[in-house]
Amino acid sequence: MNRYTFYIAMSIFCLLFPIGLWLYAEWDAQRPKTGPVGDGSTSVTLIQVLPAIGTFILGVLNLPVAIVRYRKYKARQRKDL
Repeated sequence: MNRYTFYIAMSIFCLLFPIGLWLYAEWDAQRPKTGPVGDGSTSVTLIQVLPAIGTFILGVLNLPVAIVRYRKYKARQRKDL
């Protein structure tokens, strides 16, 4: 795997990881927390979700750049042959 395909893979990871993180956070927030842990369900706050939102935006912005760089790399390889 060269650095261009790794760049695309990491961009896709940055898109999918926050979605899974958000689903887990919502599931965990809906679980009943009684006793010494808490007194009912809590909601996810903006401060908790902000890193996931930032990672998602990073993936959205980097994926087109990664694809363009990969296409330029492939075109340069074909030209050198």
